[in-house]
Amino acid sequence: MNIYLDTSALNRIFDDQSAKEFLVPSSEEVRSEAVQMLIKRMGITKTAIFIRENMAQKTDYLKIKEELFARKSAAKLYGEIKKGEK
Repeated sequence: MNIYLDTSALNRIFDDQSAKEFLVPSSEEVRSEAVQMLIKRMGITKTAIFIRENMAQKTDYLKIKEELFARKSAAKLYGEIKKGEK
């Protein structure tokens, strides 16, 4: 699973520049903490299923989003979703 974060909120020009530097944790640190939280909350079996189904995929959303949504509006996508639920 790829999660994309907008880091433009870090070190903005109007922020207090004298404040201590904000350290962004490494991906590995975040992934490890997330897995530990999932195990604690959901148990090892459900966590293993979640990881297998979501985190092990090699799909890059940013590369396929144009193909998936083909410049459709949110209203158009919502209509297609509702139509598919019937």
